[in-house]
Amino acid sequence: MRPLFGKIETLGPWTAHIQAVDQAVTENDPGEAVRAWRQAYSAALSHPGWLGLLTVAAASLRLDAFPGLARGATARARETYWIAFFRARQQRSLNGVLHAAEAFSLLGDRSTVEQCMRVAEGLAARTGDDEEVNRVRLLAARLVEPSLAEERSGAVSE
Repeated sequence: MRPLFGKIETLGPWTAHIQAVDQAVTENDPGEAVRAWRQAYSAALSHPGWLGLLTVAAASLRLDAFPGLARGATARARETYWIAFFRARQQRSLNGVLHAAEAFSLLGDRSTVEQCMRVAEGLAARTGDDEEVNRVRLLAARLVEPSLAEERSGAVSE
């Protein structure tokens, strides 16, 4: 699945640490990659927004390049995406909630995508902007409906 919003890379106090993660991955240095990721996470957590957390979560997924780190990397990404979602919801950021929904979709977490989309529907309705409401409906169809169709076809083939 291609990201709906494109690559999210925001500059912030976490940027240098994420660059260090990428360098450590390139150099096949798992210890340094994890250390740099933790620093990036701490920097993003200290920042009040949600974009840095999404960026750091995506960087966590790159740690799966190391044998034995994939499960932990995915778990850290999921947890960080949750924090980003909660912050976006608290800040009433429709874009933030939709980015989180997309991230959970890429992880294959349909129930969380559905939860994100319910929040997004509520945020869009509060704006009173029909375009935003329609945008959320279209994204919901792209994120939620394909997984429902896959689930149904899997049930039929069993």
